[in-house]
Amino acid sequence: MTISQTERPVPPGPVPAGPVPPGMSRPLTLLFAISGGAAVGNLYWAQPLLADIAGSFGVSIGTAGTLITVTQIGYALGILLIVPLGDTLNRRRLIPAIMFCSAVALAACALAPTFAALLAALAALGLTTVAGQLLTPLAGDLARPEQRGRVVGTIVSGLISGILLSRTISGFLADALGWRAIYVAAAIFIVFLALLVARSLPAERPRPAVSYGKLLGSVFSTVRKHRAVQITLVIGASGFSVFTMFWTGLTFLLSSAPFSYSVSQIGLVGLVWPAPLPPSAPAGCMTAAGR
Repeated sequence: MTISQTERPVPPGPVPAGPVPPGMSRPLTLLFAISGGAAVGNLYWAQPLLADIAGSFGVSIGTAGTLITVTQIGYALGILLIVPLGDTLNRRRLIPAIMFCSAVALAACALAPTFAALLAALAALGLTTVAGQLLTPLAGDLARPEQRGRVVGTIVSGLISGILLSRTISGFLADALGWRAIYVAAAIFIVFLALLVARSLPAERPRPAVSYGKLLGSVFSTVRKHRAVQITLVIGASGFSVFTMFWTGLTFLLSSAPFSYSVSQIGLVGLVWPAPLPPSAPAGCMTAAGR
């Protein structure tokens, strides 16, 4: 009588692990960092340009400040409504698609004939500026355990670079070619990056289908059940609010008397804060090592 498959003794040795992630090469990590930085930079192109945009459309500086508000509202909605799709949809298709949508919104900003049209275009831009939030967890999934901290830290450095350097790039380009030029250049660059990402991302294994309603419901249930998530959300929202208010208010201050700075000079102020960037990747390595 033969012994069935389930009854055979298990040979000694380690239990076979699950599939090993393919790993993140340095070029792919760099592409993720640049793409995430370019995507998140879309939120901040307008900040040093508010005075110029206000003059272009004949609105007050205070009214021009609503451009930043609607962009951030769109961004918050994008994180809530689009980012969860990365848990169930094929990210090799989703990420380039959302980047192309962002490029369309950038083109709409460049061509906006009225202030209302620019408001709508910037809201759409904020909604679709979530590639960085999709690329970061994807990198964590693709990276091998021993490289995960370094890879994620490098990509986070790219995101922070996009936030800080976008104002400088925007100011210089607007001074040379007008405020619409930055949106044209950004649209072209995002399309180029979307094509590179689409060619570079490895194929993903199919994942279980989850209804969109259940997917969104899981976000709220996670927040409701875990106090650490609630605290993190409050801290993040508070820091983000202060960050946005500071830079928007600083633009109004520096563009008016007695400073009367040009947009490129206002953009240069963004170079004051890149000091925290280099430690991000080493910090990621230490976090992965549990230090």
